[in-house]
Amino acid sequence: MTSNVTMGGAELVERPLPICPADPRTVTATEPSLVRAAARLNGVMQRYAAGEATAFGELYEALAPRLHCFCLRLARNRSDADDLFQDAFLRLHRARASYIPGAPALHWAFAIARSAHLDRVRHRQRRREDLHDADGGPITCRSLPSRDGSPEDDVCTRHMLLVVDREIGRMSEKNRSAYVLLREEGLSVAEAASVLGTTGDVVKQRAHRAYEQIRTALRHAGWDEGKP
Repeated sequence: MTSNVTMGGAELVERPLPICPADPRTVTATEPSLVRAAARLNGVMQRYAAGEATAFGELYEALAPRLHCFCLRLARNRSDADDLFQDAFLRLHRARASYIPGAPALHWAFAIARSAHLDRVRHRQRRREDLHDADGGPITCRSLPSRDGSPEDDVCTRHMLLVVDREIGRMSEKNRSAYVLLREEGLSVAEAASVLGTTGDVVKQRAHRAYEQIRTALRHAGWDEGKP
C-alpha cells in the first residue's frame, strides 16, 4: 500500500504507508526513545514550517507511523484511514506557517487529523452514508505477537483485543478520541485536552466512560481481572 500526498498541485511523496513500530497499548510517552523522537520531530517540523522544503521527507518519516495509526483508530476503516491520513498531511502542509516553534508537533498533527476526521464525519452524516467498518473486523495498527506466553495465552490476548476493538468502534467519537490519546498514544490528560480543544476534566470524563464501556464488555465476555 502506498500513500500519494499532493500539495499545491504537485505530488510530493509516494511511498509505503508505515506500520506502527510498537503495539499502541504499550506506548509510554516518557520512554527515552520516544522523548528523543519527539524532540527530533519538533525540530524537523520547525525547519519545515520555516520554509525548508527539503525537510518534508524527514518530517514524513518521523511523523507518518504515529499519525497513520491515529487516523486508523479514528476512521475504523483502512481505506478511509488512508484517505484521512493524506488529508491530514495536506492540511498540515497548508497550515505549516502557523506551527509554533517548540510546540509538540505530534499533538499539533493529531489535532489537525481529528479536525479532518470530524469534517469527513459531518459530511457523511449529511449524506446519510454508512459509517460502519466495511471490512467487518476489528481495526488495529498491528497484531500482537506472542510475548513468550503459551498458545492459550496468546489466543486469550487476541480475544480480549477483539472485544476492546469492537467496543472502541461502538464508542462516540469524543469518548473514542479521549481513549485513544490517553490509553494508546500515551498522552497526558493536559496534552489530550490540548489536542481535543477542551478541558482536562472533560477528557477525564470521556475517558472514564470509554474505560467503563470496555470493562463492562470484557466482564460480559467472561473476563475477570484480565483472565477469561
